[in-house]
Amino acid sequence: MTPFVFLSALALSVFTFEIISFLTQSRFRPGRLAGIQADAPFTVPAQRSTGWAILAVLLPARFNPEHPQTQAGIVTWLRRAGYPLDSPGEFYAHAIQVFSGFLIVGGLLAGLLFSMGQPLPGIMIAAVFVFLGLRRPYTRLKTLTHRRAEGMRSNMLTGLAMLNALMSSGVGVQEALRRTASVGGPFCNLLGLLIARMEVEDVRRALDTVKAHLPAPEDIESQLFLRDVEAFFVHNRPLLASVQALQEAIHRNVIEATEARAALVRQRSGLFGVMAVVGLVLSLIAPFAQIFG
Repeated sequence: MTPFVFLSALALSVFTFEIISFLTQSRFRPGRLAGIQADAPFTVPAQRSTGWAILAVLLPARFNPEHPQTQAGIVTWLRRAGYPLDSPGEFYAHAIQVFSGFLIVGGLLAGLLFSMGQPLPGIMIAAVFVFLGLRRPYTRLKTLTHRRAEGMRSNMLTGLAMLNALMSSGVGVQEALRRTASVGGPFCNLLGLLIARMEVEDVRRALDTVKAHLPAPEDIESQLFLRDVEAFFVHNRPLLASVQALQEAIHRNVIEATEARAALVRQRSGLFGVMAVVGLVLSLIAPFAQIFG
């Protein structure tokens, strides 16, 4: 009971300090340096909370934006997910908010169980909530990446169809890419990124930038398309035939994936039907079994 009282007192003191700091900053926000100008541009560091400082010290790999081992990985996942958050700092701030919420709920449940004289279940509940709070931001980011990869396939089929129609009608490749980018979607947005990067740097560096923003770098169709685009701009190879073949391949893959999902739905519906029939039969037999039992 003593450790729980100590942690409760520590949490109460930190909460009181945060309230006093918030009231002080809201009352005296301008400060003595308000309106001062400098020759060189400078940035004012963001105000951090005590909870952020504690978490950054205890778990730097999870909550410290300056940690070198995880910053590169977070930037990669943000690119692949389509930037649901603008920067790694915002991701870590969101991770701290999520973890704090899970920690508060887990602490309240653990305190309730401690007060009821059940310390072991309280510790287990607190450990589960701490684990979920640590994993949820990263799991959400990976889920967004997976959804973007799924949307990439259907949007790629639409983009390739429009690209094929434009190039077949005599429109130039770069202009066709620019018009296709206006459709929107994961694949078409990458085409817009490619056109924008090609205006300021060479084709290969622009393609490397686009590859870094792919939701699934192991996607063969996306890699083949980017390789064909590079072959067109660097080696002047024809692109229309490659686009047509890739469009047919993706269309066939989409049909096969749809048929597989439909077959899975039929299997599940059949299983649910069998379970419903078994339940109905058991409900009809149960009264007679009780009578003769």
